[in-house]
Amino acid sequence: MFSKKASSLLLIFMVVTSATAQQNSSISPDTPTQSNTEELSRGATFKFEIAPDLPEFTFKIIPMLSQMGDGNHYATVGEVQVILGDSTQPLQSLDDFGFVEAPYRGADWFRAVDINFDGYKDIYMMTSWGVTGNESGCVWLYDPHVSRFEFSKDFSAIGKFTLDPATNTITTGGVGGHAGKIFRMIKYIIEDNRPVPIFDVWQTWDTERNKYHCIVKQRQSDDNVLGIVRDVWGDVGNFDDAPCNASDPLFLIQ
Repeated sequence: MFSKKASSLLLIFMVVTSATAQQNSSISPDTPTQSNTEELSRGATFKFEIAPDLPEFTFKIIPMLSQMGDGNHYATVGEVQVILGDSTQPLQSLDDFGFVEAPYRGADWFRAVDINFDGYKDIYMMTSWGVTGNESGCVWLYDPHVSRFEFSKDFSAIGKFTLDPATNTITTGGVGGHAGKIFRMIKYIIEDNRPVPIFDVWQTWDTERNKYHCIVKQRQSDDNVLGIVRDVWGDVGNFDDAPCNASDPLFLIQ
């Protein structure tokens, strides 16, 4: 049986514990917490030159507070206001996107790039990302005829990309595990102001045959048909024998 002194100490411990729990459960959503994502609660501002003959564009990120499944609150992108030159009023708002995942710290998540190689820079905003390096985003093409940025469903669907202005091609890639041996790479050219695939390399691990399988497709004609030009398998049970290399997926093709 507890002594009176022990009972008193237990009661004090329970009261303190209860008060601490109540205090922790009522933390304000604005309370800063350490995270691996960018802090967007105060928004952000970006300035870009879209073309040499145009005034500078300012892009103001208007934040939105969202509650995630773990109960924590995160600031993300609610709206993007576009301001031309010294104007005090937005030229337009970029808000035709769904939920935007808070970007990881240090990410180049909002940038101006000439993705369609027309001489005018366009806007890319990363909307989701993963620890493997995969990411997706939204693209708005600058239309000089109307002096506005127009959302592009085609360019927004290509995922993480690398531009090659020397050949006017776009290369995209995503990995699925096995230290990068499971991957897909697609190379595009631009036709009618949209990306058109000319190469498609897809390597997977076939669980039934217990080995890697890589298929390389190449555009065969102007009707956008991709034909198989390489179909290779690795050795059974050998995780080191991947027939296609993600660092040079078009080896023996180009």
